[in-house]
Amino acid sequence: MQSKRGRCCCDGPTPKCMVTSMKMHQSVFLLAIFGLVLSYFGTETKKVQEAADLVFLIDGSRNLGSGEFQFIRSFIANFIEDLNIGPDAIQVGMVQYSKTPSTVFYLNTYTTKSEVLNAVKNLRQKGGNEANTGMALQFLVDNHFTPTAGCRAEEEVPQVMVLLTSRQSSDDVRRGVFSIKKRGTFTFVLGVRDADAAEAKQIATDPSFSMLIPDLRQMASTQQQLKSLFSLVASKQLIMQVEEPQVEVQIPQRDIIFLIDGSSSMGHANFLKICKFISTITENFVIGPDSVQVAVAQYSDVATTEFHLNTHTSQSALQAALKNLRLRGGWTLNTGAALDYIYRNHFTRAAGSRKEDGVPQFVVLITGAKSKDDVKQPADILKRSAIMTFALGARNADQAELTEIAIDPSLVFNVAEFDSLPDIQEEALRLLSTLAGVTIVYEQPIASVKTEMDKKDIVFLIDGSNNIGRRSFTDIRDFIATIITAFDIGSDRVQVGLVQYSDAPESEFFLNTYSSKNELISHVRELRQRGGRTVKTGQALKYVLRYLFTKYSGSRQEEGVPQFLVLVTSGKLSNDMKQSSDALLKAGVTTLVIGTENMISQLQEVSSDPSLAFGVKEFRFLPEIQQDVLSPLLTLTGVRKTSESPTVRTTKEADKKDIVFLIDGSFHVGDTNLPAIRDFISRIIETLDIGSDRVRVGLVQYSDVAKPEFLLNAYSSKDELLFELNRLRLRGGTVLNTGAALEYVLKFIFTKYSGSRKEEGVPQFLILVTGGRSRDDIKKPADALLRSGVMTIVVGAENAIDQQLQQIALDPSLVYTVDEFPSLPKIQQQVLLPLSTLTGVKIVSEMPTMKSIKDITDNQNRDIVFLIDGSTKAGSSFHSVREFLKGMIEHLNVGLNRNRVAVVQYSKDPKVEFLLNTYSSKDDILDTVDKLKPMGGRMRNTGAALNYVINNVFTTAAGSRRDANMPQLLVLLISGKSSDNVKEAAEALKRAAIVTFVIGAMEADGKETHEIAYSTNLLFAVHNFQSLPEIQDQLLQPLKTLIVEVIKMPTSVTEGDKRDIVFLVDGSYNVGTFFYLIRDLIINLIPNFNIAKDKDQISVVQYSDDARIEFPLNAYTNKELVLTKTRQLRLKGGRTLRTGSALDFVRTNVFSSSGGGRHHLGISQILVLITSGKSLDDVKQPTEKLKQAGVVPFVVGIGNVDKQELHQIAYSPNLVFQVDDYWGLSDLDLHLLSISQHVESVPIPPITSADSDKRDIVFLIDGSAKIGKGFPNVRKFMMRMVDNFDAGAEKVQFAAVQFSESPRTEFFLNTHSTKKQVLAAIKKLKLKRGKKINIGRALDHVIKNVFTSSAGSRVDNAIPQILLLLTSGKSRDDISQQAEKLRKLGIVLFAIGLRDADRSVLEPMAYSDSLAFPVKSFQGLLNIENRIQQIMKTVAVQVVETPV
Repeated sequence: MQSKRGRCCCDGPTPKCMVTSMKMHQSVFLLAIFGLVLSYFGTETKKVQEAADLVFLIDGSRNLGSGEFQFIRSFIANFIEDLNIGPDAIQVGMVQYSKTPSTVFYLNTYTTKSEVLNAVKNLRQKGGNEANTGMALQFLVDNHFTPTAGCRAEEEVPQVMVLLTSRQSSDDVRRGVFSIKKRGTFTFVLGVRDADAAEAKQIATDPSFSMLIPDLRQMASTQQQLKSLFSLVASKQLIMQVEEPQVEVQIPQRDIIFLIDGSSSMGHANFLKICKFISTITENFVIGPDSVQVAVAQYSDVATTEFHLNTHTSQSALQAALKNLRLRGGWTLNTGAALDYIYRNHFTRAAGSRKEDGVPQFVVLITGAKSKDDVKQPADILKRSAIMTFALGARNADQAELTEIAIDPSLVFNVAEFDSLPDIQEEALRLLSTLAGVTIVYEQPIASVKTEMDKKDIVFLIDGSNNIGRRSFTDIRDFIATIITAFDIGSDRVQVGLVQYSDAPESEFFLNTYSSKNELISHVRELRQRGGRTVKTGQALKYVLRYLFTKYSGSRQEEGVPQFLVLVTSGKLSNDMKQSSDALLKAGVTTLVIGTENMISQLQEVSSDPSLAFGVKEFRFLPEIQQDVLSPLLTLTGVRKTSESPTVRTTKEADKKDIVFLIDGSFHVGDTNLPAIRDFISRIIETLDIGSDRVRVGLVQYSDVAKPEFLLNAYSSKDELLFELNRLRLRGGTVLNTGAALEYVLKFIFTKYSGSRKEEGVPQFLILVTGGRSRDDIKKPADALLRSGVMTIVVGAENAIDQQLQQIALDPSLVYTVDEFPSLPKIQQQVLLPLSTLTGVKIVSEMPTMKSIKDITDNQNRDIVFLIDGSTKAGSSFHSVREFLKGMIEHLNVGLNRNRVAVVQYSKDPKVEFLLNTYSSKDDILDTVDKLKPMGGRMRNTGAALNYVINNVFTTAAGSRRDANMPQLLVLLISGKSSDNVKEAAEALKRAAIVTFVIGAMEADGKETHEIAYSTNLLFAVHNFQSLPEIQDQLLQPLKTLIVEVIKMPTSVTEGDKRDIVFLVDGSYNVGTFFYLIRDLIINLIPNFNIAKDKDQISVVQYSDDARIEFPLNAYTNKELVLTKTRQLRLKGGRTLRTGSALDFVRTNVFSSSGGGRHHLGISQILVLITSGKSLDDVKQPTEKLKQAGVVPFVVGIGNVDKQELHQIAYSPNLVFQVDDYWGLSDLDLHLLSISQHVESVPIPPITSADSDKRDIVFLIDGSAKIGKGFPNVRKFMMRMVDNFDAGAEKVQFAAVQFSESPRTEFFLNTHSTKKQVLAAIKKLKLKRGKKINIGRALDHVIKNVFTSSAGSRVDNAIPQILLLLTSGKSRDDISQQAEKLRKLGIVLFAIGLRDADRSVLEPMAYSDSLAFPVKSFQGLLNIENRIQQIMKTVAVQVVETPV
């Protein structure tokens, strides 16, 4: 048999050869398939340059202990130490794996030995309970032995893998072995601990390449053996011959779609057997865009795509996806509809089908029952399209139906049960591997011609509020699904969109989201009611007109396609709704309205015609009007749009856009994810009106450097763009320089030469798609893009850093993140929305907002100060500012007992135009404003002006009613960056409870305006002051309705500028999609805190059935990091609420010292609980413990919560905040939750110390006559306490002091070094006697003489210092100074009272109230013994002040 060598032997004279054929064992049958033969070539003695690509594959599972893993790491480092490392010599790569593999570094990552050794030195164990070696082997083939990763196989450099494994693989290794041996890679296996010998030999190239090391100490000898073999390979003295296999030749390319019965009757067990069957079949193919592609769809009543043909481009990615398949369920089996679905949605170029290129197309249907619908027509369509359909049936599958579906009876397979699928596996694989196609003898189907009347755009707007009720919502959902079934759905036929609303609208899907009936109906049937108490239908109508009936959401109105809106509502209709419906009519939208019979007259006012209003008694009777609703939808051709419509842009200028995609092309993305990015961009381009005079698109790929794929002026048609995009290949690279890439597109792509029309005023968009952290600075180039008028939208996945994404994007609302690239379709419509609504950087306010402030009548008195930029820069448009002020004041209810107004102008210095108490009438104020002149000046000291209004305008003398708790509002108008610092002044405004609105124009600095504004809701941007009228209504609403409430806490002695604040957030499914509103509340509160290491600390915990820490108190020490992590919060989920357990959890795990809590340092601790329902467990006891531990709870209740429960948890009634719904939270972030600098001092909790076995304990015992005969009981108590500790010089030390009028030391901390000695000393104690008790003097004595280093105290070593005071009465001298001194020194005083010593005596001395223990008798000492011991063993207090 002729052989072909996978590697050349050597140059020079013919060497002696010794060819040793390997023995073929059944366990290594794959080796036989490839006919691998090792040949050894002896060489001359002269030195041969060694070269190889060596990849270490390391088992990082927990099966190896940390010490054993260090052995592995040392072994690799020692092995590398003797190698000649370099790009022309030996290259080294590394992968670690457990459940999944991950790259440590690639072959071309490091070029020097020191770099490689340093990377090995820093290697950390991955961890995990599984070790999927098979997956890891395939990962190497797909990601490391490739040219982009540094592989030099094409240069005939030997390829080597060294596997270090500690156990048998958790998965099947055959596929991975098949792949790695097929490419001629030398595989060495080193097995440690529980490695499987048979499996090691199966993986190794030759049994001699498999080495088991039962004792890691023997690794040195193994290392020498491996070096010798590796040297032979690297010097090409040992080569591998790969003989051509004599097997049936596979046709290399084919597209295979598996269509699986996913109905509930299938059951999970059978479904897993089907997945295993598919996995076994496909693992025999070479997977890739140039070989075999595989897709999977699942169906029951409707079909769902699991993944497309072009989704997974490697074997490892495909097998991982197959493992993740889950049964979807459903009780109806519509096989005909499913076959139609895959024909329309999978056999297309966009979905990866290569049918047009002549690649064989296959469908493998696997089903367990007879279809409920007709299968003949869709099966015939597949046959006529030359698609080869296999039909595999089991259990109740119908034989005749399977024969009808299959392209030929020979492709029908029947088994009794799914257990028998392996019986047909070999034959199915053979046919899939060898069939080359079919000859079509049928006539080509005549495509039905669609008339324009068949095209319609229909949007359903449905009431999802609580008024509907769950059952009625289900009725509405079913009604819509039934309506949809009557239409021929498709992108060139009928399109459907759907919006659900209550307080605010939210799109479920757009007109161009789905192009098949199955997908539409599937989504509709999965709709979940959003909830909400109020129904704002007018606002919802405006929303659909502005964001659904647009070209970018799929509307084809410009093509003359009829536009329909079907409104289903339960709420009372308001006047603003009529205005909105008129706007729809003018825009050419025909509105049908469905509601209850008792509101039919209102429905008719909103519908386009009275005949298009439909009423039902209850929503369960909707089927009765089904034909009535369908009739106009099927027959009407719509209404003409009038020219008066202000909302729909028709000018061609509005359609022009320049869009550049900047995509991460590094190895972080990899070949596996590139198709997902490619598909995402393709789908966006599909929606655009491409043309040189319309929308232009460019694309740049980057990693360490950026390279253009095509410029803005390269292509003028959609087909050209999509064709070029389909050819896109990953450029590779290990470093991600996003900043440099941003700078590149600004300098070289957004230019006239590259096709940018920026100078013509065409909107410029950049869409960044990235999957990793940028290694360079991104802020400067991001700011430069913003200044140049480029609107940047950012899409982040996998390892992208949220903080970086926020910095790059034009606005935080334009950052979209997904967990992985295959999830990009989920955000496609969100990304399209700003492309359709933004027309320039100045129009950020056009983005739809889901927040709304409640309608509150203007009946609260306010003090409003306008602070106006009067600099020379603003002077040219000062007239517009003046008119704006007059317009604002006209709408306010002005008077000394109503709203008071002041105006201050500033440039270098501030100038008061009039104060809050200057005028009492609106006319006087308007007259004065009308006479305002700009003061001029080049400087703009905004910080100084803000400080001025705090100190001179918001004062009682200037008319401020701040002391009477009147809301204090400041409206700042600014035209440029401040000449001084504004940060301190901005923080001072917030501390002073002054709510600041900011209007930035012209060159106003974005960072400054964000710092000054109280919240982002109160930040407004305009292009210039002439544009102020555009925001007047937006500003007036919060200005007139804002409620400011200052919450004062009880005062005490704690450190007021330091707080521990924990947000305990309801993360249950009850919150659902509204979670982001809770997150926004926290985000808007965080700027009010001074977050730093020794200042405020923030933690967030989510809870439902259980609690989960999102980040602890001591995790982040700056505000930016806390905000970043808060923005990344995602709903935890859970069906029940156990608030009591959650309160216990935060007390013991978050507010504790180990969790970063600082109550032991006297720092305030505050809990903000946000909940949406009643707790299933008891909250009383956990609440009491929380308050006893010194925590002050705030409670925010949303919706239908138990008011009694809220008040029970809150520290006081005025710390309970209740809102009707989630939108009400936006009011709360405008309430000023000003948590004061002082919080009541409360008991310290027991906190576990790292040195719990070490502490210094001093007994301070009342030895006065009052103790008398009870002294033996005191002695007994002391001895029992000592007996329960491990006493000793390096453990727990004891001292004893007696006192009456004066103190007397009995023994010091370092007097006795054993427990026996301490007990003996206590036993010898005699009562001191004395009539008076001077505790203050005694405390001073122990501070100066006992808690000192010379007396044995280990306070300098951070060992807890404990003082156990036992007294019979009140002290005759002052104790306050000494007690406070003890606290500051971190000495924890336990106060035990006998006889007359009650709580009023003990609590002023004890470290906290909880450490005061009054007992009525000496016998009572025994009752508190265990409790005191427990606290003494766990308490740990740091020293915060050293003694003078």
